[in-house]
Amino acid sequence: MPEKVSIREDLQVIQVESYGEVTSEDLKESLAAVSRIQQERGLTRLFVDATKETSVPGTSKIFDFGQKVGMELRGWRVAIAVSPATATDLSFFQNIALNRGAHVETFDSTDTALAWLVGSAE
Repeated sequence: MPEKVSIREDLQVIQVESYGEVTSEDLKESLAAVSRIQQERGLTRLFVDATKETSVPGTSKIFDFGQKVGMELRGWRVAIAVSPATATDLSFFQNIALNRGAHVETFDSTDTALAWLVGSAE
């Protein structure tokens, strides 16, 4: 599975490291892990480091995943640092999730993404 889900204790955010060729099943498993952590710890900020991704599922799968994330992570803050290889697809995902209630932003660097995410803490 080219995704690793963990907690950034220093920032109190859930982190997903995504790399290589990501499949629909990888996305599904990562979302389930993120949901489990949220239930256990109450964290509602998510950082996705997708800078090392080489591919993601096709448009229809991204659309379906964006809908699911939008509904399940409604009210969350989600920062995604994107790879040039998947930036267009993740921008599409961002729009789908935003339209369904999740506050998702994409960034060109991990530093900028984390600064936005941590700065958005209430």
